[in-house]
Amino acid sequence: MKYTNPNQLTIFDIVLEKPSESFPAPPPEPIAEKKVQPKSGTLCPYPVPTVNEIIKLIDRSSYSVGKSKLISDVFACGALAVSNLVDFTQFDEREEQYKQIMNGYQPKERELIAEIFCKIFALLSSVTYDDGAFDDYLGKLFMHCNQGNKGTGQIFTPYHVSKLMAKIMINGDTAKQKDIFSVYDPCSGGGGLLMAALDVLKNDYNVNYTHHCFMQAGDIDIRCVHMTYLQLALAGVPAIVCHQNTLTNELWSVWKTPAFIFQYPRFCKYDIRH
Repeated sequence: MKYTNPNQLTIFDIVLEKPSESFPAPPPEPIAEKKVQPKSGTLCPYPVPTVNEIIKLIDRSSYSVGKSKLISDVFACGALAVSNLVDFTQFDEREEQYKQIMNGYQPKERELIAEIFCKIFALLSSVTYDDGAFDDYLGKLFMHCNQGNKGTGQIFTPYHVSKLMAKIMINGDTAKQKDIFSVYDPCSGGGGLLMAALDVLKNDYNVNYTHHCFMQAGDIDIRCVHMTYLQLALAGVPAIVCHQNTLTNELWSVWKTPAFIFQYPRFCKYDIRH
């Protein structure tokens, strides 16, 4: 091994000498045993957390904070943080909301919220990679932590049912007949039906949903608004999510995803003035 080379830039730019007889090169790997990885697109560069891992972290950490409050505040702080990166028209109000939530926790508890959200962020963002799998991740987390309300019918649709419904509603003609494919869910829950639609558009019909799809969603439960917003925002979907009463048309807040704001000239006709 030589460390002097006229083209050498750093000590890591080295030139390997031809192996000597006293130190022969290792024998080549037999062709029959060589594993060739199939060519693929952009793969997720990190180990993807699972819903069960996040649930275990919540269960282990919620002894000092009620589970329902902890989950709600994680969703809220996550949605507020993502929104404030791009939607500066609502920055001051949402920054104040974020501070009020975090001021109610001790420093160790704030670290816990950040740790849980980091795992959620990694899980939801993984769908943007070619080996990522779509699912209603936050809906599963919400229901597995017993946060649904059976009295009000707040029981989220299982993802395999949502995907079946998406396959029935979307076919090759409807997926590609328009420059922008729009989907609306007025009672979105965690956003499972919308994620299933993205799953079908991308994996069945090869539609680049980040450029050719717009989604609008709404729910009367602010926790559901935060969940839907996070799932769509971190999947790179141009979307608007509303905290609203669909039956009375009462509107309390509007959440615009980064992909919507970054491509505003393309999707401005869908903007909601408030």
